[in-house]
Amino acid sequence: MGRIVDYNLTEEISHGVYVSRLAREVSLALGCDERMQYDMALAGLLHDIGKLRLTNYIYGDDMEDYPLMIEEMKYVRMHSLLSYDIAKSRGYNDRICESIRHHHENMDGTGYPENLSGEAIPEGSRIIRVCDVFAALTTDRPYRKRFTKDEAFALMIEEINSFDMRVFLAFEHVIHRAGTDYRPDLPDVDGILLGNLVGVEKILRGTRLNS
Repeated sequence: MGRIVDYNLTEEISHGVYVSRLAREVSLALGCDERMQYDMALAGLLHDIGKLRLTNYIYGDDMEDYPLMIEEMKYVRMHSLLSYDIAKSRGYNDRICESIRHHHENMDGTGYPENLSGEAIPEGSRIIRVCDVFAALTTDRPYRKRFTKDEAFALMIEEINSFDMRVFLAFEHVIHRAGTDYRPDLPDVDGILLGNLVGVEKILRGTRLNS
């Protein structure tokens, strides 16, 4: 079966920037202060950094023809904890680190790594969760083409129990306000992130070397 993970640094940074921009704007729409907006921008940028330690397991050429095996899925689900460990070791604050750690938790308790539910999930994680799902759905993957904005919304509504409704409604407002093709490419980066991208790439490459 080929590898499940073939980590493309440029694509992953681009995805991180996409989630980062969305998370920052959703935070603004929720009325969060500038510190929270900044933390969400960084959490979005770093949320999947742990995938670098799973490069033998995620996305291979044969992904289209083979489902994930149980053991491999266990490894894939480690990435949020690995991302948390990396962010923590680099001195990012608790809100950023906890937002990263729990960004795959669902409001109905069906997520991971700890099956948290409702208000037990950090607010930052609830923001990143919505933005990450939308960004993933509206981006080409090795095993499928990207969905349109409307298709992505329809799929997310089918899984609405996974999301914080207050966050989801703020997110919907952001997307509709921004237009039908809200996909910031890598060069389109706010000044708030420019100082971090070089450092993030160094972290990513250092993590790969040390994994």
